Amino acid sequence: MDKNKIYVSKEILPVFKFLEEIEKEIESILFFDRKMESIRKYYREMIELVRALSLKIPKSKNNFKFNLSEKPETIVEKFKIDYPTRSKVIALFAYLETLMRLNFAYDNKISDEVKIRELSLEQKTWKSFYKDFCLSTENKWVNDNKERAKDITAVDLRYLRNSLTHFFSLDKKLQIIDDILSCKARKLEGMEGLKKLKVRFISPEDLYEMIKGAGRLMLIKWSNDCNSDLMNDFEFNEKISSVINLVECSGAILMKEECINIIDE
Repeated sequence: MDKNKIYVSKEILPVFKFLEEIEKEIESILFFDRKMESIRKYYREMIELVRALSLKIPKSKNNFKFNLSEKPETIVEKFKIDYPTRSKVIALFAYLETLMRLNFAYDNKISDEVKIRELSLEQKTWKSFYKDFCLSTENKWVNDNKERAKDITAVDLRYLRNSLTHFFSLDKKLQIIDDILSCKARKLEGMEGLKKLKVRFISPEDLYEMIKGAGRLMLIKWSNDCNSDLMNDFEFNEKISSVINLVECSGAILMKEECINIIDE
């Protein structure tokens, strides 16, 4: 692994394909509203173009009439959606949970889903993962947001995750805010009352960048172990095999359209 590239052996390729599929789903969820907004913008431009052309076309003797089932403006507004901020963050925490369990499998040389689930509930274990990967100063998001990150703890992240996934609610200290309100969130954090309580606002994009940084650190750790003189090949193979086995046994198999077509044939 170097600064811009990751070289993957064929043995561990299933793990990367599994993570790639999750990454695609997360990006579809996070940036769906941006795609819809670009479509709205396109339709607005088309409406203005048609309106401008209609004024330039001379009236013919034969009147041409065409009635749309709806007003064009109504169609444009159908592409406007509410931003499901909480749902986005829940999906991101699910992604983070996946990375954490892969790391548990690696560290403990186990691929038993039940044992890993039990391990993930232990405070000492999840605290260690959040500190070492999500909130590490080597995490790019943390490094780029030092002032904000210093007031976020492993417990804050875990409590936010639990509040959202178990009650669709929020914790008191670490709050979530939509990406488009990030600038206003910085002003809120600086207000006297909230500043004293160390309240921090985190957007889905913030969390996504933090998780990507955590994933990168985890891969760097595996790469360093693979090339380290302190770890023999047998031990590393045992650790990485546990990760591969976990994905092969418990990773979701997504049915693609091409697979359905084969079945139909």
